[in-house]
Amino acid sequence: MAGEKQYLQLYEEHRSLLEQHSCAPMNRHRAAAAGWLREKGLPTQRNEQYKYTDADAAFAPDYGLNLRRVLPEKSPYEAFRCHVPNLSTLVFYMVNDVVCAPLPTQRMPGGVRVLSLCDMAKKKPAFIDEYLHRLAAKADDGVTVLNTLLAQDGWVIHITKGVHLETPIQIVSIQEGHTDLMSNRRVLVVAEEGSDATVLFCHHTAGACRYLSTEVMEAYVHPQARLRLYGVEETGAGSHHFCQTYAEVMQGGRLETGNIHLHGELVRHTSHIRLAEPGAEAEMLAAVVAGDGEHVDHNVLVEHAAEQCTSDMLHKYVLTGKSISAFAGKVLVCPGAQHTLSQQTNANLCASSEARAYSQPMLEIYADDVKCNHGSTTGKLDESALFYMRQRGIAEAEARLLLQHAFVNDVLQRIELAPLRERLAHLVELRFRGELGKCRGCTLCR
Repeated sequence: MAGEKQYLQLYEEHRSLLEQHSCAPMNRHRAAAAGWLREKGLPTQRNEQYKYTDADAAFAPDYGLNLRRVLPEKSPYEAFRCHVPNLSTLVFYMVNDVVCAPLPTQRMPGGVRVLSLCDMAKKKPAFIDEYLHRLAAKADDGVTVLNTLLAQDGWVIHITKGVHLETPIQIVSIQEGHTDLMSNRRVLVVAEEGSDATVLFCHHTAGACRYLSTEVMEAYVHPQARLRLYGVEETGAGSHHFCQTYAEVMQGGRLETGNIHLHGELVRHTSHIRLAEPGAEAEMLAAVVAGDGEHVDHNVLVEHAAEQCTSDMLHKYVLTGKSISAFAGKVLVCPGAQHTLSQQTNANLCASSEARAYSQPMLEIYADDVKCNHGSTTGKLDESALFYMRQRGIAEAEARLLLQHAFVNDVLQRIELAPLRERLAHLVELRFRGELGKCRGCTLCR
């Protein structure tokens, strides 16, 4: 339990600075977070949920923090470009953990708010008090608690009742600095009754420094609302990213999540999705292409707390070199959650003899009228398919690439936005070919 000591000391020495550059709704939870960390510490691999990712070791190095909220020297709208061809988006930037003001030319549709958490706390304090930290507070998770202790700002995305947002919201997070740096941010997404929206999160790094980031997201999907949350990881070597997602889906609501991993040394996703009322639905997708030295870990809990709810989980990983993947997916069917329909699939393709895939699909059922399936497979490329393609004149390297791309394409094809789906398929192909660029900014602009 050594990793948390430096952060507790930092909090005690700079508490006034942390609170000065944050807001009251975030500050009121810091003291309780400090007490929790003193008692329990950051998770180690002795913790079952972190069996394959040692968070305590990941947080042990001494990273700098931007406690004074210093703005980037140059506007990210000038320095970076994150663009998906044929897909118009409402783009917002965060550099490290500082929210950047949007361009004045960008007009928001009626009934949609995208603001920094601190700005929203000034304008709508009752709204923040209603939603912020309500789900995360229930989590017995040291990384979430550390984020609560240190995060100073983040995003609020609010889709009001009945609004159907045709243009996706795009949040671009960039880590950049002249020294090793740690960033902590919060995200609050609220889709009110009958609304419909898509949010795309893009994570990037610039420069040769080492970066550590934590992100805690709370998402609320109200009755009959539909919310799609997609994330693209294209960070560099030396980047460690911990993302904790907590979501609640109410009657007739639908939540769709998709995580696409292209690059990143250590990436850990923790998700707890609660289907709280009858008829709630959730679909969780992940497509991972991990290269030499990369470590990707997904820990997912879907809680069926009401009857007639549906969940579908599909995670596919392609591993090359000395890469490691870990998947722990649990479907919990609570007492009384009759007529549950749940499907859980994890498939791993080890394209290298040195790659390692760990898989733990789990079902915990306390109702008797349910249909729940789960399964996991791990293997190599289909040699017969490879032989068939080579017999027809396709070079071995190209045949392997095509088979790997086809393996993860099942996930990509479920992404509803056609321009995004096509662009991600192209980026995955570049990743397999080793041609995914390392430009100063994100590769989605290519």
